[in-house]
Amino acid sequence: MSEALDYLLKVRKDAIEPYFQFLKEGGKHLDDKTRSLLSVITKVDAKTEAGLKQYLKRALKHGNTADEILDAMLTCIPTLGLSKIIWAIDIIIKMDLPEFDSDSLIEAKQKKKQWQKIKVINEIDQGASYIEFNNQACFVVRKEDGFQVFDDTCPHKAAKIPCDAIDDMTLQCPMHQWRFNLENGECLEKGNQQPLNKIEYKVEESFLYVYL
Repeated sequence: MSEALDYLLKVRKDAIEPYFQFLKEGGKHLDDKTRSLLSVITKVDAKTEAGLKQYLKRALKHGNTADEILDAMLTCIPTLGLSKIIWAIDIIIKMDLPEFDSDSLIEAKQKKKQWQKIKVINEIDQGASYIEFNNQACFVVRKEDGFQVFDDTCPHKAAKIPCDAIDDMTLQCPMHQWRFNLENGECLEKGNQQPLNKIEYKVEESFLYVYL
């Protein structure tokens, strides 16, 4: 929030607060993912750089992929126009977000996802584990009610997080010390609050599979 809005909330609280309540109520039937994606579009349309940076990170945090964000902007080209989209892409490139790395996006399109068997579930301990398979790796959290699986790539600079980064139920990337909660993948310290990437999984015939 800007200093100007902070000021108005302080000296004209009765006038400004209903506006924010209106915005909140206006989108109450939308899930966080959709709402944050629409917020990105409005910031592109208004060409507000600070707002775009803020809501772009929020959209990623709420589960939107780079491809989904790009698709949303291109779908809105009749109202945004190409010039505003180019303006937004210039800012996104300067932000150097790993999700928008062009080589990674192209590689992901060329690589077809498939279910991969990673381990017998009886061999997976309770708590957090680092599991290697097929020249890849992931972090698996086993709880009483099931599993959670996270990518071994930090959402900051796409650095690979090693097995010794686990500390009980937290994970710390050695590159810039981003720390994550392995209960839910949320960022705890450093960074811009982008969570770890969750990986879809299934259990079949006593084996844990991941979709990569």
